[in-house]
Parts: sequence; structure tokens; C-alpha cells
Amino acid sequence: MSKSIKDSMQSFAINQALKYIEGNPDENIPKLMELVDKFTPADWYSSQCDAIRKVIDEKNNWYQLILKLYDLDPGVRKAFFQNFLFNASPKGSAIQEENQAKEGCNIPWAILLDPTSACNMRCTGCWAAEYGHRLNLSLETMDSIIRQGKALGTYMYIYTGCEPLVRKQDLIKICEMHPDCEFLSFTNGTLIDEHPH
Repeated sequence: MSKSIKDSMQSFAINQALKYIEGNPDENIPKLMELVDKFTPADWYSSQCDAIRKVIDEKNNWYQLILKLYDLDPGVRKAFFQNFLFNASPKGSAIQEENQAKEGCNIPWAILLDPTSACNMRCTGCWAAEYGHRLNLSLETMDSIIRQGKALGTYMYIYTGCEPLVRKQDLIKICEMHPDCEFLSFTNGTLIDEHPH
């Protein structure tokens, strides 16, 4: 079976599972996990499945966080599940394993990017002030890092540094350029607003 057909089938299965969950997440998430346990090989992402099973059984804070995802816009939720659960996990992991064997090195599951050393605040005790406020990765450099990462199987990117949203327009542009990736930003939250650009 070709890689693209396998990816399409996995993507279809994930989309069907997500549609199933949508009706009643609290009731259907445990049922879906039972199906996964029944129809997948015992060694298939065993540590991840064990962790998910524990979260479901205990209905702990992680479970509550999963249920909070159903407060998101449906399009955002679908992109999150597709990129995080599929691209960054089974699809990305398979590419990573291939490249690890070929290159003889570890491939990261996630890449941290510091888009800027600038910050819109001056918090007492913050280490960020020591680095100055003029260091920036260009849009082209960030795009290159993500393209190289995807070629190795990395689909998860985390914006860190000082305050990534000082570069909000570029970060949104990068997300638009790579809709198959999952992006997370460590932010002080003061620059989040309704305006996309």
C-alpha cells in the first residue's frame, strides 16, 4: 500500500472518529478508546494509549481539558485534531523513524522557535530583558525551519522566546503557510485580540 493511500485512510479514520465523538464527547470518548483497544495491535502507540486510557478512567484535569476542546470553533477543533493527533503523531512519527534510521540521529517531535527577543512588557525578574529586543528570525528563516522539520517528520512547533506575539502578523502568516502543522505559543496574552493581522 502506498504511503499517500495509507495517510488518506488514516486521515479518513480520524475524521470519522471525530464526527462520532462530536455527538456526545463525554459519553463517546471512552467508547472510542474501547474501539481503538479492540482493533489496533497491542504495541500500537502503547505508552500513549495507556496514558489516554488513564486520563479517561480517572476523568482527571486532562480529561476536563479534552472536553474544553469542544468549546472551540468547530473548524479550529478539526484542524487541531488533524494536525496534532494525526500529522504530529502517527504520520510524523513514521517519517521520523525512517529518517532516524537513515541519518543515525534523533528527530524531535516538536521544534521550539524564538521568533523575537522583543517583549511588550518589562516584568521584574524576567530573564528575557538580558537578551535585548532586536533579535528576530525572519519570516523566510522560520519558513525554512518548518519546511526542513516537516521533511524530517516534525509537525509540531512551539513559539517561545520573549513575547512571540510581538511578531503576530508573521506568526499568523507562518500558520497560513503551513496549515498541516500544529502551532503553540507561550505568551503573556496581552497582545491577543480579535484582529487577525
